[in-house]
Amino acid sequence: MKKIIAKSVGMFELFYDLVFVYAISKITAMVHHPVNGGIPLVTLLQFLFVVIVVLQIWLFQALYFNRYSQNRYFDITGLLFNMFVMVYLANNINTEWRITFQYFNLAMVAMLVDLIMQYWIGTLKDEESDKKPFILILAIELLLAIVGLLVGYQIGIYIVIVGYICGFLLPLLMYDKFQAGQVNFPHLVERVSLIVIIAFGEAIVNLASYFNSETPITYVVLLFVSLCSMFAAM
Repeated sequence: MKKIIAKSVGMFELFYDLVFVYAISKITAMVHHPVNGGIPLVTLLQFLFVVIVVLQIWLFQALYFNRYSQNRYFDITGLLFNMFVMVYLANNINTEWRITFQYFNLAMVAMLVDLIMQYWIGTLKDEESDKKPFILILAIELLLAIVGLLVGYQIGIYIVIVGYICGFLLPLLMYDKFQAGQVNFPHLVERVSLIVIIAFGEAIVNLASYFNSETPITYVVLLFVSLCSMFAAM
C-alpha cells in the first residue's frame, strides 16, 4: 500500500483563504437588510448562489495546488492574481443585479481564464495528469459567462447562471474521469479545515458586537449556541 506523504500548506495558500473569507463576509451584505423583519426568499437564494459560485473558484484553485502545484513562481502568480480579482469582485457586490452583473461576471471571467491557464500550462510536463476534465468544466463555465456578458443583462443573467451551475455540478457528473490517486488528502483536509476555522473566526468577530448591555441576554445566548452548533456539525 502506497504511503501518503502529507503535502504542506503554503503561506500563500493561507493568505488566499483569508481573502476568500473576506469576500464571503462582504457578500453577506446582501442579507444584512431585512424587509418587514425578515429576509426575502429571493434575496436569500441569491446570497446562497453567489457564495457557492465564489467557493467554487476557491475549490478549483485549492485542487490545483493540492494535485499539481509545486509552489513555482507561475503557481504563486496565478494564485495572487485570483486573490486580487476576488477582492475587486467582493467590493462590487450589490443586490441590484443590473448594476452588479457586469462587474461580477467580468471578475469571474478573469478568474476562470487564470484557472484554465494554471491547469493547462502548470501541468504540461505531467503526462499522468487528469487535467482535461478540469479544463473542460472551466472552459464551459467561461464560455457561458462570456456569452452572458455579450448578450446583456436581460438574457445574459440566465446564461451565466447556467454556466455557474455547470461549474458546480459537472465535477459530480464527471467523477469517474478524475484520478483519486492524485489527491493528497491530508493537504486537502487541512485546507478545508483552515478555511472553516477562519470563516467561523470572522463570524465571531461579527457576533461579538451583540455582546453588550443593550441586547437581551436570551438573543445573545441563542446566537452563540447557534454558532457553536454549526461548528460542531462541520
